[in-house]
Formats: sequence, C-alpha cells, structure tokens
Amino acid sequence: FFGCVMIASSTWSCIILSFCCSLHLQVGLSDCNNSNSKNTCSSSIPFVKLSNGVDMPELALGTAPLIGDESEEFHVPNFVGFLPERVYRMLTLALESGIRHIDTALMYRSHKQVSYVLANFFASGKLTRDDIFITSKIFHPPTFGFGTAGSSMPENLDLMTPQQVTERVTFDFERTLEELGLGYIDLMLLHWPSNFHSTDVEGNAARRLAAWNVLEKMYEKGWARAIGVSNFSEHHLERLKNDGAVVVPMVNQIEASVFMQWTNITSYCKENDIRVHAYSPLGRGVTHVTSNPIVLSVAQKYDKDAGQIALRYLLQLDYGVTFLSTSESRLTSNQQLYDFELDDNDMMRLSSLNVPDGTWGLVSPYDIS
Repeated sequence: FFGCVMIASSTWSCIILSFCCSLHLQVGLSDCNNSNSKNTCSSSIPFVKLSNGVDMPELALGTAPLIGDESEEFHVPNFVGFLPERVYRMLTLALESGIRHIDTALMYRSHKQVSYVLANFFASGKLTRDDIFITSKIFHPPTFGFGTAGSSMPENLDLMTPQQVTERVTFDFERTLEELGLGYIDLMLLHWPSNFHSTDVEGNAARRLAAWNVLEKMYEKGWARAIGVSNFSEHHLERLKNDGAVVVPMVNQIEASVFMQWTNITSYCKENDIRVHAYSPLGRGVTHVTSNPIVLSVAQKYDKDAGQIALRYLLQLDYGVTFLSTSESRLTSNQQLYDFELDDNDMMRLSSLNVPDGTWGLVSPYDIS
C-alpha cells in the first residue's frame, strides 16, 4: 500500500479521506509585481492543488515541437524528430502572454532551451523562480532512431536489472536539473510505464518500481516538489501500489482530447486523488480537432475558436491541459478559456466524438504490460 505522500507519515487512505489534501481548484494570480521584481507581467491562469498541497497552474506550454504542428512546409523533407530550436521563441512568447507552467522532458531535448529563456527572464527581474512551475519527464522507452540515444532509456531496457534502472534514472534526474539550471523541479514524471508493447509483466513491474523509488527519494530531499507518472493505466498504478510504492503519484499525464478519453484511467485517478493532466488536447493529423464540424459548430455558438472549445471541454472534465503552439495569437487565445462555460448539451455533442482509436498515433497504455 502507498504510505506517506509527504515526509510526515500517513497512509494513502488517510490522504483520500483528508479534507486538507483533497483536490480543489484555486483561482489565483501568478503576479510578477512584487518588491523584488520590476516586472509588470502577470498571469490569471487558475491553479489546481495537488494531493500534497502544491499549487500547479492548470494550463501548461508543451515544449516538444514536431513536424506537423505547424502549417509551413518544412525544408528538410526526410526529417523525423523533435525541433527544440523552436522552443526559444515559443517559450518567450508564452511567458510574455501569461503562461507560467512549462512542460518539458529529457526526450524532447528542450531542457537547455528552457533554461536559456528562463535565465533571461530571471536576470532581467521580469520573473522569479517562484513564478514558474516546471514539469519534466524521464524514463522514456527506447525509440530506435526517433530520439537521441541519451534522451531515452537504453535499447536493452527489457534486460536491465532494477539496480541498473535505479542508477540510470538517478543519473537522468540529476542531468535534468543540470540542463535546466535549477536546484529543484516542480513536478517530475515517469514518462512511460515500461517499454512499448512489452509483455514482460513481472520484469516491467520491477523496473517501474525501481524508477519510481528514485523519484520518491528525490521528493523526500526536496529536489522535486511533486512527483507523478505519464501514460499509466489504472493497472500500472494499482500494481505500483501493491508492489510497495510509498508515495502516491500526484499526477498522471495522459493523451486526451474530444476524440480520446481514457475513462477507466481518469476514474481511478479521481478515486485516488491523482490529478489527471492532458497532453495533445488538439490532436494531430487526421484527428485534428480544429477542423471537426461539430467542434466548429460549437465554437460558432460561443463566438470562440475551435481550439478554445476543445481546451474548455477538457477543463470542464477536470483535466489540466498542456498545449503546444508557436503562434503568438494562439498562445494568447488558448488562455482565454474562463469567460464562458459549455452547456450540458454541447458537452454531450463533443463527447460523442470520443472513439476507441482516437489517439493521433501513440501507444495505448493498455498495450504495455
């Protein structure tokens, strides 16, 4: 059974029953105006309170630009992978527009770009470390050519012992802090539960627990304010608990959009006070929500754009949301979600778009043992 969430000892059941640790929405202002700052910028994005009391802005900017995110014709037709060089501009625009939650990962190779942009804001006094919430992710399965060798777990992940996983995840956690130029991370996630399409149930469980134990240790000494997981099914979470994990994951980040709803995962997370956070909320390629007729119809009714409708839909289902954009106008419009509310009928219309294969191409959590 999960034990304590904070250094003070308590059981998971106590946490679930405890009013002070229950999840609730806290609307607050991340104000850059303070006695130690000359900045005039501020953010009105609401916070959610995680099970350990940490406040997390519910909207985040993703920093994993891929070909296909933008409409321009890319000049390297054979390119496959991430474009971290795009992060410099998009993050600068995002911070200036009010975004305060940055979502990155070792796999994206965007840590150094995030560090550079933040250094400029910190040095100028426009923002302080306390103004920013940074999420990163480690323990990504090998990608066999899509990412660099050092950005994911080794290709022999299925053969690694728990001790080897412990050593590698520890190294990657410390590397993340070094690349970001930070003393601590606000939220660290295990990127995936194990190797893609792996059927090694017992081996995966042992390696997963070893990786999670590293995050627990980093959390205990304050190098992470909160820890969680990504792409975990309810079965992964339950097995982690039964295998003796001590700290309850505070967040589970999963793909979600009007086309993709993991209802069993979200139900389990809500029952166990695990915050669910959505990525790829606008889909990609054939599942792109901004061209869907139903989404466009609802958008016309509320005098909003399709992206705002898709994001508002997820917020009303109690997700936090990470979106990605390099467009200055979309970075602003994607935050203008709090002056309207979708009625029940429109929520039902949008929910009707949910289909079993609504993913834009990622591996299902249920295909990983």
